[in-house]
Amino acid sequence: MRRILSTGLIGLGAFLVVMAVMVKFYAYDRLAVVPYEYDSVTELSAPGATVFSAADLRPVTSDLQVVSRTAADPTVDPGDDNRVWIGRTSILRTDVEGATCDPEVDATLPGCFQQSSEKSPFDAKTGLAVSDEECGGCGSWVEQSYVDGESYAVRQVDLDRTGQVFKGPFGLDRADLQWWDGTIGEATTAVYEGEESVDGLRTYKFVQIIEPTTVSTMDLPGSVFGVDEDTVTADVVYGMTRTLWLEPQTGSPIDRVEERGQYFVYDGEQVPAFVGTVSYTDEQVASNVEEYKTTSFLLSGLQTLFPLVLLVLGLLALAGGVMLRRERDDEGQGVSLAKDGSLVGAGQ
Repeated sequence: MRRILSTGLIGLGAFLVVMAVMVKFYAYDRLAVVPYEYDSVTELSAPGATVFSAADLRPVTSDLQVVSRTAADPTVDPGDDNRVWIGRTSILRTDVEGATCDPEVDATLPGCFQQSSEKSPFDAKTGLAVSDEECGGCGSWVEQSYVDGESYAVRQVDLDRTGQVFKGPFGLDRADLQWWDGTIGEATTAVYEGEESVDGLRTYKFVQIIEPTTVSTMDLPGSVFGVDEDTVTADVVYGMTRTLWLEPQTGSPIDRVEERGQYFVYDGEQVPAFVGTVSYTDEQVASNVEEYKTTSFLLSGLQTLFPLVLLVLGLLALAGGVMLRRERDDEGQGVSLAKDGSLVGAGQ
């Protein structure tokens, strides 16, 4: 019986030790990756924002509702190492009755302040942008609005991004990141500022500051700037302070606050185009915390706790099996028969 038990313990111990190694070096790498299928809606708000009304040709104050849907593109195969997401963002003025950015609801799009779409390939582990060529021609673009005669039209513009696009890397370091900003069309430094708890979940805080920069020009009526000209060409000047709270195991944003300052500037005069603070709603933050706290615990455990527990249990089982086997061997050698048939103790 002891022989069977010792053999079983040694076998179990060896299995647990192997499992500890597998969990540490194999299971984590398999799980610390963005899934192929993804579809998520993020809700943000900007209370008391100042935006330029094209209908009134002046800035107005409005509470903005921002809805961003991000989904994996099922039409492309970027390979095992990359993912391709399409993000669509709509910004609604809540002070406009029947506000919608859906042309199927109302083709005139009342209260639709801004709408944008982008397609971005990125590395499934690091979250870093990859080029269209690196993902096998999966496509990388942004939709831009432009004036076509007397109406607005939309065109797709191909571009390659750099830096972090949607999220940080799995296993986030306490170090600065390069974070993509679509308005200036480049990645700039998001400075690591330490750890902070968001609704009880540990996060790393990063702050990205983009100084006011001229990003484009726009033709506007001279009356916007109080000048006696039919049309003037104004600079579009953009600045941003973006604060991100990322969960360190997954690199996922838990909270996000963007202090935006965008102006039309002509002959020293500036008119607000979009000035306000856009942030995740409280409900969105709570949902993010609930979603990622379990994943965070699992990934953290795969790196340290789970392999350590398996290793300790495996070593204990091995030690127990070896001790039982030694006791059985000692008992077998402890009593023997002498040549004359008398009993001889092993210690004599």
